[in-house]
Amino acid sequence: MQSSTMVRMRMVLNQRRNLPILLVGAVIAWIIVAYMLQSLPAGHTYDALTETEAAQLVNAEMEELFPGKCKIKNFDTLRRMSIVYTWVNGSQPCYREMRMKHGGKHAVGGSRDREIGELKYSIRSFQKFASWHQGPIFIVTPGHIPNWVDLNNPRIKVINQDDLFPDYAKQFLPTFNTHVIEQFLYLIPGLSDIYMQINDDYIFTKPIEPHEFFTCDGGIRLLHENGLISHKPPTEKKGIWISSVLNTQQEMDLRWGQQDRHFIKHAPFVYSRRAFERVHQIFDRPLYMTLKSKFRGKPDMNVPLLHHYYMVSQGSKELGIPIYSPPQEEMQGYKLILMQDDNIPELKEIFDGIIAGTSPYKIIALNDEYSDMKVADTAIEFLSAFLPEPSEFELKPGAQPHPLTIRKPETCEIDETILAPFPRRVESSQKFQVVAFREVRWAAFVTSLLKGLGMGTGLMIAYVFYLLVLRQKKSPKSSTSAYDKV
Repeated sequence: MQSSTMVRMRMVLNQRRNLPILLVGAVIAWIIVAYMLQSLPAGHTYDALTETEAAQLVNAEMEELFPGKCKIKNFDTLRRMSIVYTWVNGSQPCYREMRMKHGGKHAVGGSRDREIGELKYSIRSFQKFASWHQGPIFIVTPGHIPNWVDLNNPRIKVINQDDLFPDYAKQFLPTFNTHVIEQFLYLIPGLSDIYMQINDDYIFTKPIEPHEFFTCDGGIRLLHENGLISHKPPTEKKGIWISSVLNTQQEMDLRWGQQDRHFIKHAPFVYSRRAFERVHQIFDRPLYMTLKSKFRGKPDMNVPLLHHYYMVSQGSKELGIPIYSPPQEEMQGYKLILMQDDNIPELKEIFDGIIAGTSPYKIIALNDEYSDMKVADTAIEFLSAFLPEPSEFELKPGAQPHPLTIRKPETCEIDETILAPFPRRVESSQKFQVVAFREVRWAAFVTSLLKGLGMGTGLMIAYVFYLLVLRQKKSPKSSTSAYDKV
């Protein structure tokens, strides 16, 4: 038996004179909800370009920047690649003390660890002559901070190298071995998949195009020397560097068989982050054994060589990254300069040619082999004359200076307040967690609420339409006199 309330509701709905009022009210409610949704701010939205439009825009820009050169397929991504520098200020007392403790009196470090400002000038030269680059720069150090770097610039970040070491490798800290540090650069948070490592002693001397490092289909150009690496194991008389190269060759022969492999050119290295993940899987044991060397040693694995020939042997196919080994005539303009005590006149001649614009070199590497500070003075004089303009990454005049190391001078303990905390790796349970400002959360709540009200209003209109039209057509007509008696 129906209640009196339900009976009266049906009587109202069955009276056609109330139909326009109900429909008009529902439409007005719908219009109000739509207006409120439309009036909400949506600064985060934009009209996205189609893939074709985006490609056309990038191609037009490349044509303007590099006339006559091919259009690199994924140039818009590659121009935002990460740049990685490794740097040491060997004059820091705590650093020298740690070297002495772990390496003895002959491990204090020589000219290679002396700070004459190469890093600052390297970045100046890169920004000047590779102005197409728009990505971030990471400076990986043993807790040292260059006195000129602007830590507030969002495009540059100083990272303590110890933070990069995974748990299994932390037992070998501290380390002074570049072969070890280079193993874990790919673990920098926020690092692009394709990134470039530049030594702090590299100076760009002429405009350099992305075509120097990338192929037209967006692949990597693998720069190498003309000389081939021997397949014979190193002898006792061999030096540290060549011994590590020959040991790496032995490991690659075991994996891929004996093949012709060239020495790697002394130039910026273009790496794939995903490639290093595979390199660690394939050469896990020899890389782990390298961790045990506090300083560079003969048994070490040569990391650039491993990456280079992994890409050649299987990485390109596995990762879908094209590679190209150019002929020697396409790899001219790189110069390794040995700065020695007895070659100051030769250095001045090279430096004068670079300043005058008559030098054939586009990238030089200043390899420190001196003990006479007159050699350093010659280099500093050249760098300051050739690159006088500061980069955007340097402190402005009058800016507040910052500490030069993360270690307390009294105890050499780490002060964790100096550098920004190292980003935590995201756990799987947190991967999809949304963190937003209060205003953003409120806007999202209001939007969801209004959408819910709009959906509810629409369902109400549909239900009223069903009751008044569809259901009435199906139901047999009957007199309402029975209801009038209630």
